[in-house]
Amino acid sequence: MNLTTRADRRYIRSGYRSNRYVLVDITAPTSRRTLTRDPLNTAFVLDRSGSMSGAKITLARQAIDAAIASLSAEDRFAIVAYDDRVDVVAPSSPATAPARQAASRALADVDARGSTNLFEGWMRGCAEVAANQQGAPGMHRVLLMSDGHANQGVTDREELRRHASELARRGVATWTFGFGSDFDEDLMEGIALAGGGQSFYVESPAQIQDHITSAIGEALDVVARGVELRIQAPDGVLVEPLSLFRSHRSGAATVVELGDLVSDQELRLVLKVNFPFGQDGQPIGIRIGLAILDGVMAIPPSEVGFDYADGRTNDLQRREREVDREVARLYAARARKEATQLNRHGEYVEADRVLQGVARRIRGYAGDDPELQRLVMDLQREQMQVSAPMPARAIKEMHAQASYAMRGRDFEGKARKGQEPPQR
Repeated sequence: MNLTTRADRRYIRSGYRSNRYVLVDITAPTSRRTLTRDPLNTAFVLDRSGSMSGAKITLARQAIDAAIASLSAEDRFAIVAYDDRVDVVAPSSPATAPARQAASRALADVDARGSTNLFEGWMRGCAEVAANQQGAPGMHRVLLMSDGHANQGVTDREELRRHASELARRGVATWTFGFGSDFDEDLMEGIALAGGGQSFYVESPAQIQDHITSAIGEALDVVARGVELRIQAPDGVLVEPLSLFRSHRSGAATVVELGDLVSDQELRLVLKVNFPFGQDGQPIGIRIGLAILDGVMAIPPSEVGFDYADGRTNDLQRREREVDREVARLYAARARKEATQLNRHGEYVEADRVLQGVARRIRGYAGDDPELQRLVMDLQREQMQVSAPMPARAIKEMHAQASYAMRGRDFEGKARKGQEPPQR
């Protein structure tokens, strides 16, 4: 595991609370590709409500078939289908050839009908996973698929997120897949974020198999489980992750929960650090390390140092442009997410103001940097989009791209590997 850190600037002002940003780059090790990987214990939870009829449910069945085919006999799987009724299509069993064949036959009979009791379907899938979790090593995941809104059973978003968080605490993660233009992206993302998983926007039926099989492929390629970034800071120093990960306090440390990392994954996130008043010349710093499952330190903490200085020294200091770019990308992504929510509710003027405001702030430090200037132009162009009613598909596309950027993933939501170009 490799960890590097860079601050946007070295000096901080002594006369008032200053913000500085720290860019954190993490590279996961290469898989040993032995047969000793942790087994996967998963459930596929398929929405079969009436709106899934036609190509969507056909391709979803094919995607589940393909995903199951990639498992080995040491893995386990279950299939649950839900509308206003919940059926266990295939109870949890080892992924032997006979079990996969039987599941495929049963899955072929699943067709679209009824309304959407997402909660009950999800809970049944979780129960299938949890029943084989106790004392068993491995990864325990539920893949929840839907193309609509939860309109039966438990539908309150906060309650659903609380369930997701509690399941994650017990070791069962939830990954979500929203199909088409009618699903509730805020709900599906909220469940995945609280549930220690990922959320994906599947724009067209043709993409269903790629997203489902890619998610299973990631699970089979995990090299570091339960990864956490741990930041220790002096009293009065406040640390806030700009990236879209769960975080909490543990004693004197801020802990950012990064989840499982796959072979060669490159993950980038930004910390906003707010400093109290100080004295010119006084040094101050934070310590950043990586821990893996059960809090074992994978990378011992290293210090990122700063110095208090007078106004002139601060004004003349060199900026670290790569940090500036990543900070700008994340603030732009946050603004885009907020703008889509406002647009959906008809608050077009406010949506425009959100993008205008972040474009103005980025322009203030862009200078002659071409990447930052392009980002400002993108935001200005998008102001025209959000200032009038947007099609549902355009809202979901902008929301998904912003979320992927804030999770350090590529434009399709997949784990980034190698030197891939940054997202806009």
